[in-house]
Amino acid sequence: MKHLVLLHGWAAHSGFWGDFATQLSLHYRVTLIDLPWRDNLVEISDAVIAELDDEPFYLLGWSFGGTAALDMAARYSNRVKGVILLAANPCFVAKENWAGMSVETFHAFSEQLHANTAATLARFLALQCQGVPNASAFLKNIKACSATKITPELSELEASLALLKTSDLRSVFANLTCPIAAILSDNDTLIPVSIGESMQTLQPNLQLTVLQNAGHIPFITQPENCLNAIHAFFNGIR
Repeated sequence: MKHLVLLHGWAAHSGFWGDFATQLSLHYRVTLIDLPWRDNLVEISDAVIAELDDEPFYLLGWSFGGTAALDMAARYSNRVKGVILLAANPCFVAKENWAGMSVETFHAFSEQLHANTAATLARFLALQCQGVPNASAFLKNIKACSATKITPELSELEASLALLKTSDLRSVFANLTCPIAAILSDNDTLIPVSIGESMQTLQPNLQLTVLQNAGHIPFITQPENCLNAIHAFFNGIR
């Protein structure tokens, strides 16, 4: 049975995976990780590796977890057999010829987080399913998942947010030799779907799936389609 390690997004924890992790566990050996919020990717990757046994594994990284997954795949290529990026890309902030969140928007969000953490996190949760049919019902589900564990401290949130702003793993992504997939949504408010084409240019072997109306947290808004995309990835590398 393939070993799949799940890495959650920013301001989240392993409890967010909820029922989706249970569904995955019917097909794979699933390990849930609570990411340590450090101010550099090296420490994050090392801490995650320290929690795992010596067997090779695959990584499923959602949002910030995708950033951590790419770093781990580069540093521990002898351990990581493949990577699935879920609502994630190798460079979150926009650069020249690279779509992403504008630096101005990112800076404004950082200031709002510092000024009113609780309100900003509440808005951030709402963004996860913005534009998704029945968004209010999904938001209720997301809030329930969020409440299963304690939210990171402000200092940890700010440190990891700064990492998300400064991390540019496009060269890492382009040079990966393990199987890699990306699952994006056409109406994700944080990861523009147009980035998929740029990702395929960098990594021609990328297995790209674009979901319709799934938002930034597709494993809650469209769990069946997410599962199908993950199964297709593994079926393609048998």
